[in-house]
Amino acid sequence: MNWLFSLLIALLPSLSLAQVVSVEFKDKGFLFSDAPTLTFLWQAKQPKATLVFIPGGEGKLGLTLERTNLGGFYGATLRPLSDDRLTSGSFNVVVFDSPVQLPSGTDYPYSRQSSEHLLRIQSVVNYYKDKFGLPVWLMGHSNGAVSITEFYKLMQKNKNEKLIDGAVYSSARNGATFNEETQIPIFFWRMNRTVAKNLSLQDRCKSISGNKRQIKPSWNMLSFKAESRKVKSVPRGITCSMALQRRPMEPLIGLYSAVL
Repeated sequence: MNWLFSLLIALLPSLSLAQVVSVEFKDKGFLFSDAPTLTFLWQAKQPKATLVFIPGGEGKLGLTLERTNLGGFYGATLRPLSDDRLTSGSFNVVVFDSPVQLPSGTDYPYSRQSSEHLLRIQSVVNYYKDKFGLPVWLMGHSNGAVSITEFYKLMQKNKNEKLIDGAVYSSARNGATFNEETQIPIFFWRMNRTVAKNLSLQDRCKSISGNKRQIKPSWNMLSFKAESRKVKSVPRGITCSMALQRRPMEPLIGLYSAVL
């Protein structure tokens, strides 16, 4: 049934504008590529924020300017956030495509720390902040979650933490952490395909260290905390366990209204 749901979502006529947008990369450096950063945009009708997604793996999707759809995980899980028939339609959704390969590495994807990669993320965030004039959230999955932790640390170093308004940290590689000075709301999302389908959002999620709206869990998340040692230091965060690929990310909308 999951494949059928994904197919129906992909075939629905979209109420959001879908297109590939080229973002110029102006930074220069030794061995930097001068290629633009291609992004896939689903534009909502009445957005409240823009979500920029950083893929995992080696980060290169191979987008072309002619492409008008993006299926699979992206179409089934991310696109609904821009479609008010499927969710509240509160987000413009942007998928980041690295023009250079980002090797995964054996122990840690150090390519996600590279200056070029982090500057490309910054240029994409700046582009969409200027384009829409809305808050920008970053989301990363697996190696992509490493990217958002490394990017935020760079913003802290440059005293530019307010460039992004929040982050979604999904099943990152071991070793990826936010430091004790982190001041943005963060949604820690853990991939789990065995969570009971009838659990409410409140039963799936647990607030961390004084979130504005306390959400009481009915089950234990200690195993996830052990994977991310500095989760407790984040001033405002929620950790959830959910089958991310099996349902639209509507709970993210609830998080947005809860912590901002």
